[in-house]
Amino acid sequence: MAFQAKENVIRSVTLLYFSVIGLYSIFVFFEYNPLKEVFGFIRIPILMLLYYYASLKRDYLYFLALLLFQIAYLSFSQSSESSYFWGAVTSVVFRFVLIVIVCRVLKDMRWTTIFLTSLPILFVFLYLIDLIKESITNSYYLWVINGFLTAFLGGLSVSNYCYKDDKKSFWLLISALLFVVQIGLFFVNKFYLKQQLFVHMIILLYGVSHYTFFKFMVFKDEESVEQG
Repeated sequence: MAFQAKENVIRSVTLLYFSVIGLYSIFVFFEYNPLKEVFGFIRIPILMLLYYYASLKRDYLYFLALLLFQIAYLSFSQSSESSYFWGAVTSVVFRFVLIVIVCRVLKDMRWTTIFLTSLPILFVFLYLIDLIKESITNSYYLWVINGFLTAFLGGLSVSNYCYKDDKKSFWLLISALLFVVQIGLFFVNKFYLKQQLFVHMIILLYGVSHYTFFKFMVFKDEESVEQG
């Protein structure tokens, strides 16, 4: 009975999370700023609540990662160069914390596979960064570092899934690949070619990529409890 009640709460909060994502996309489309800001802000707190309730063994490093992402989001929502700079800084730290979380879980690091699977992602990122380098002069090297970290995270997830295709590895793979596409679209839309379609794709990818990483965290925590 208690298990069923918990599952009902998890489903309800999950529905709330995706409803907020959908409504936020609508408010962005109609440029309804008051509600757009509110719904944009509450996405991560809802995901924090969902993880806190769903996880059997909470990893507080993940809460730190979500907090860093929230700070990056708030920084990028401003229009000054200094806010973009600090958004880039917190985005780099966020990506680094995600890698720390993942590396703590993976037992067998196959460096050759990781390197080879990271390279295509890295080349795409460096190309995108080169396209927009005139717009990010004060944070250029931060974005290069972000590109390396994102490519490494993608390589980790692909390499891990190739050798261990369990549920945890599946959700990590989906999340990492969605993060790659999301940040690529963010680059293009923010600094190169603004399109309404890109904005909505970024919002959707944002919501799904974070949810899939949350699923990875839940399965990781369950495995940790089972192993004692």
